[in-house]
Amino acid sequence: MAVLTVQDLACDAGGQRLLTGVSFVLNRGERLAVVGPNGAGKSTLLRTLAGQAEPASGRVVVAPGCRVGYLAQEAVPPSDRAVAEEAARALSHIWGWEGRLRDLEAEMASAAAAGRALREVTAEYDHLLARFEAAGGYAAPARVRSVLFGLGFREPDLSLPVRALSGGQRVRLGLAKVLLAEPDLLLLDEPTNHLDLAAVEWLEGYLRVSRAAAVIVSHDRYLLDSVAGAVLELRAGRSTYYRGNYSAYLEAREARLRQEEAAWRRREEERQRLEAFIRRYQAGSRARQAKSRERALARLEEEGTPPPPVARPGLRLQFGPRHESAEEVLVVRDLARAVGDRVLFRDVTLRVRRGERVALVGPNGAGKTTFLRILHGLEAPSAGRVWWGVGVRRGYFAQDLDDLDPGRTVLQTILQLPGMTVFEARSLLARFLFRGEDVERPVGVLSGGERSRLRLARLVLSGANTLLLDEPTNHLDADARQALEEALQVFPGTILFVSHDRYFIDRLATRVWAFADGAVTDHPGNYTAYREAQAAAQAAAAPASAPAGQPREPAAAGPGRGAAGDGPPHATPRERRRAEAARQAEVRRLETEIARLEAERDELAARLADPDTYRSPRGREIAARYQALERELERLYVEWERAASG
Repeated sequence: MAVLTVQDLACDAGGQRLLTGVSFVLNRGERLAVVGPNGAGKSTLLRTLAGQAEPASGRVVVAPGCRVGYLAQEAVPPSDRAVAEEAARALSHIWGWEGRLRDLEAEMASAAAAGRALREVTAEYDHLLARFEAAGGYAAPARVRSVLFGLGFREPDLSLPVRALSGGQRVRLGLAKVLLAEPDLLLLDEPTNHLDLAAVEWLEGYLRVSRAAAVIVSHDRYLLDSVAGAVLELRAGRSTYYRGNYSAYLEAREARLRQEEAAWRRREEERQRLEAFIRRYQAGSRARQAKSRERALARLEEEGTPPPPVARPGLRLQFGPRHESAEEVLVVRDLARAVGDRVLFRDVTLRVRRGERVALVGPNGAGKTTFLRILHGLEAPSAGRVWWGVGVRRGYFAQDLDDLDPGRTVLQTILQLPGMTVFEARSLLARFLFRGEDVERPVGVLSGGERSRLRLARLVLSGANTLLLDEPTNHLDADARQALEEALQVFPGTILFVSHDRYFIDRLATRVWAFADGAVTDHPGNYTAYREAQAAAQAAAAPASAPAGQPREPAAAGPGRGAAGDGPPHATPRERRRAEAARQAEVRRLETEIARLEAERDELAARLADPDTYRSPRGREIAARYQALERELERLYVEWERAASG
């Protein structure tokens, strides 16, 4: 069934035509990725689909009764409501039903006194209860907590007023509200912005099992590979539809471009052949044949084969250190940093050798940016020492964009560097896609992606042999990210970097430093290797987890968790057997607990079916216990599915 139909849509922005001829159909459960360079119109398209912008022409048809959830790149407005209360507003219909059920229970307990027929009250109650249960009403409070936890909030955050949250946290809260509402159609504009890696993986798992149709704008290539079944590319004002995930799109796009170029070359060869024949024979004995060739040339020109698309000039990066550093680049010993009573990390002792590429990963607020700032000398540690090796020349890319003077032009920013001439500055800026009048634009009017490119240009000129990069891919589109990856892969120096882009980490990292609970652990290999080791450790620790009935903090869902009994590729057969035995024991424990609670729930359900229950003093207590059992079973079902799927 079609949830969304788009027919020959055109969109304007700033008085100019941004998109034209956009057409596609999205069926229930299908997920469409929208990709393209910055400025191609992705956010404008989503606003139009959400009904927040009028199309210049064409039609957007949403199926009747279809509920739409739209996440823009905007934060939830600040308020005095607690985080959990604000998130729960997405389920206002459920709370309304629950309140009405309580009122009906009170009526049933005193129906005769109220003069209303008990049968009529009971019928309304049964009908509303069926709707409440079908909507997952008993599990609603647990769902609110689960989604908030999955998106990176913690128990202390739930009672904070919304106005106390950062902008990024309020964006995450907005995403939580959209997901909790469980719409039939999700329109998500950069949903992974402000999410740490665990939250991105949780969202990925959520979208994979969601029954909603979705249109997703994202630069997270792993996410698009995992959840998208089709890709809509926006480029140069036009759209092209591809079946398959992001990797399939890249292959199909490359094949299409080759075919178009081949068709154009064949047409050009034929045109040149016809023109040569006409020039040679138009006035001679073969003039009649020349006339025939003229008609063929006219038909060829009329049919036309458009020239192959001109490739957008790509970002050209080359980090060239002027000098090589010593073999031992960095030594960190007993490093610690606390902010007030909160310890970010402690007792960190690590070494880095020349040529290594170290990814710093962990939840937001774990201290990754602070760690880089301490290494670069911008902050002092609470304890411990940092030694840089002989000949190390550092280049630092900060996460924020505040180190650029908004009053200077792009050209003036580069001319600030020692020994830089106007010609050299313009040549360098052209490599970073600043051409012509672009170099005279003030820094203050640049987009986030343009500012990132300008800062990368300065970093290239630094001649550093050791790079400290804090979220370098933020604000870069897919083409620019790929160019940065390729440049860093061949960089002969040393790199320490923070990133939430799993694809970027996997292609670049040779080691992973994981920040969690005040500690930093060192893992060899890339992000995939780290997640496999983490999944194996979690599986091995499962028997020691919380006893039945105790709430557990939701674990991140998504790829990379690994099967509970598999273990890492290097695990011994004995370790694999032990992990599998632990998994099976956990499954048996959960099945026993579920069976016990289901039996109690069924007994209570039978008692609640008797109208006399509501007249007894314990009627409300029985109903409350029934609801609590439903919530607990919902949690145990999720845990059992997670354990059994291993």
